[in-house]
Amino acid sequence: MFSIASGAVDSGTMLPKELDLSDTQKANVAAVIVRAAVDGKPALGVGIVHCRDAWCTTGASDYNTNITALQGDKTSGYMNGSNNWEKLVGACEDLKTVTSETIETEAQKYLAFNYCRKYGETNNLTGELRNGWYLPTMAELYTIYKNKTRIDENLLKAGGDQFDYHYYRSCCQHSDYYNASVLVFVDGASDYYSKDNIDGMTTCSVRVLTSGHSRSHCEAGELPQKKVKI
Repeated sequence: MFSIASGAVDSGTMLPKELDLSDTQKANVAAVIVRAAVDGKPALGVGIVHCRDAWCTTGASDYNTNITALQGDKTSGYMNGSNNWEKLVGACEDLKTVTSETIETEAQKYLAFNYCRKYGETNNLTGELRNGWYLPTMAELYTIYKNKTRIDENLLKAGGDQFDYHYYRSCCQHSDYYNASVLVFVDGASDYYSKDNIDGMTTCSVRVLTSGHSRSHCEAGELPQKKVKI
């Protein structure tokens, strides 16, 4: 069992990919690492709980707004989604004017985005891992797809939701702006569906992992933990 460097996750631990998990350990897994820190990019983790949500409702202003800042594919365009909520707020009239009292009500119109930004709170994560989750780009989903076998193995070990052959939502708007881009985990192909479509669309949350998470032993498929120490 690898210890996470001080300050990365309070009292957390890292589990190597070969370890079978007890029920207690499963309850403490926060994410599976999908990309080690490499080529100037930080390590990236995916939450173990996925859901089915629309990109937005028909009542959201981005439903018929062309948000070019959120357009990207597997290899180009908008590729690092860590600021996608800020880009969304900057483009959508119903979010530009919100106050601290109304933000949560308006955010509910942006279902997949809001699920991800609230992921840590919803799943009782603590320390650094409580915040910073977001809806991935097409490029980030493709990174997951390329390591899918190993990642799914550890999601299964942790009692989490597997990517399997599902269709996963990205934060990327399609060039036909009534639609949002989707990655097909059957074959890694790109597709797109209407922003309000919820049928068969799965959402995962990702987060940059820093400090001890990005050490060289931290490879795709490993499991950073919640605050509770095993």
